[in-house]
Amino acid sequence: MKRQIGVVTAICCALSCLFISSVWAVERGNSTKTVKGVVFWDRNNNGVLDRNEPGINGVSVSNGRDVVQTNGKGYYSLTAYDEMVVFVSKPAGFTSPLNKNNVPQFFYFHQPNGSPSVIQKYPGLAPTGPLPAMINFPLYKEPESGEFKAIITGDTQVYTNKEIDYLRDSLVKEVAGADASFILCMGDNIGDYLELYPRFLEVMSKTGKPVYLVPGNHDANLADAPVPEYAYETFKAQFGPTYYSFNYGKVHFVVLNDVVYPSPLYLPSRTYHGEIDAKQMEWLANDLKFVPGDHLIVLNMHIPIVSDVDRLAPKHNVSNREALYALLEGRKVVSLGGHTHTLSHFQAGEEQEGWGQPTPFPQVIVGATCGNWWGGDLDNNGIPMSYMKCGTPRGYMVWSFDGNEYNDRYMASGKKPDEQMHLSLHTPTWAEWFNEMGVYAALPLPRPYTPPLTLNDLPDVNSVKASDLSSTTLVANVWNGSRDSVVTCTFDAKTTVQGHQDLAFGDPYAQRLQSYVFRYAMGFEQYAQTIALPGTAPQPIPAGNIMKESFHVWTFDVPDDLQAGVHEAVVNTTDVHGNRYQQNLVFEVAP
Repeated sequence: MKRQIGVVTAICCALSCLFISSVWAVERGNSTKTVKGVVFWDRNNNGVLDRNEPGINGVSVSNGRDVVQTNGKGYYSLTAYDEMVVFVSKPAGFTSPLNKNNVPQFFYFHQPNGSPSVIQKYPGLAPTGPLPAMINFPLYKEPESGEFKAIITGDTQVYTNKEIDYLRDSLVKEVAGADASFILCMGDNIGDYLELYPRFLEVMSKTGKPVYLVPGNHDANLADAPVPEYAYETFKAQFGPTYYSFNYGKVHFVVLNDVVYPSPLYLPSRTYHGEIDAKQMEWLANDLKFVPGDHLIVLNMHIPIVSDVDRLAPKHNVSNREALYALLEGRKVVSLGGHTHTLSHFQAGEEQEGWGQPTPFPQVIVGATCGNWWGGDLDNNGIPMSYMKCGTPRGYMVWSFDGNEYNDRYMASGKKPDEQMHLSLHTPTWAEWFNEMGVYAALPLPRPYTPPLTLNDLPDVNSVKASDLSSTTLVANVWNGSRDSVVTCTFDAKTTVQGHQDLAFGDPYAQRLQSYVFRYAMGFEQYAQTIALPGTAPQPIPAGNIMKESFHVWTFDVPDDLQAGVHEAVVNTTDVHGNRYQQNLVFEVAP
């Protein structure tokens, strides 16, 4: 049952007068430097600590730095700061109240003067006034086992109301009613225009699940944040804390804000870099003290600890990752990120150029709901196909947890669950067409009106000349694949060969759809501004967004002795969790 409480309700009883603000029951008049209260089982769902409602023992409560656990009566006490957020880490077996948009209410902001006056373009926090004498957190008991699912998605990144329409008609429609405990969005929820947050949250509420958000660089107060400490005042006002934790079963979820904006490293430019600041590191160390050693820790942050396509750009990785690795040493961890508009898996011990050291635990870049920024042609549902920079269709992930183990699957939006790869042929004629289109795509906008080639100039992509067989490659883009995936191809039910993972090999299937976009013919707005002249001929998407490399592409040499006629290639893949998928490609060899 979904339980909600109003924004502010005054309730008087014989013993005291209490004020309820979303989740917390507070008593006014605390002039001390201590924040205290009770975490309690709210049996009657009214948000008030009544006489017959017991406190909950062993619940972690924080002031953003320190973490304590409640005693046998649910009582906690913490040092108070003038600007802080007091929050509870939801324990397994309980749930926090939800507001009207299904956002969990597990926190209380104490910001007496509200957001600084320089935060003007978008509203921040209103003044909260004096610290209450008591800040009580109601929790509701819910049946919970060690098995559960979570919907995890990256970069919804809506720049316009039209893109919220796309979000509503894809992700929200597809996961509504799904068997999942919550949905977690990995940042860049909004694309700079923060006035969209109310509608975004209302639309997301129709998933019917608690909605947790990670802050991203496009969620920041980009126009007027004077220092990083005040970069997320609107995010705080619309959602809540920028870092926090919660528990389901034997899994401890940690949300971190690793976007430093404006970055002191790049002044006077107003940009960002990836780093977990000292305050969060202190909080995380204290938070982990109360997490049992056999529990799985799931880190969630917008900028990946280490990146894939942006692995050589310091601003797109977490600069103090070695300190984070040291803090988590000996723990069972998986780290999730967004930001790159790619889907990538890295296994423990794996190292790529620019990382500086192997990753000590698995890391996953979870892809993007918006794909390539809601780009590309419209599909049958009127939503951009929007293939990501790694050639993966837009979509989301479903993570299944059992105890401290997990199994992750990627769900391409609008496709069947067992559709998990593209198969295509990389032929000499394809390469010639794509390379010429690439030269045109690299021209500055606005480009010349008409591209040098059209799709009509591209020969049948599933036909290859017999003379070209020795220089033709079958490409399998296995979207959720990783270093440890096994990928094989069988030609004509006879010859089975092992795939070769090739970082620098593109996916012709996605590249073709990124290189010739009919949507430009009717005007194509992206990033809330036109990126090409309205009404131009079909155009490639911006060259920087066209797939160039991927960590989940496997290649196979096509046998050079195939006879003229029709042939079939069947690709099988088994991922690190044992999930198996199969897809076939029927192609022709021309004399």
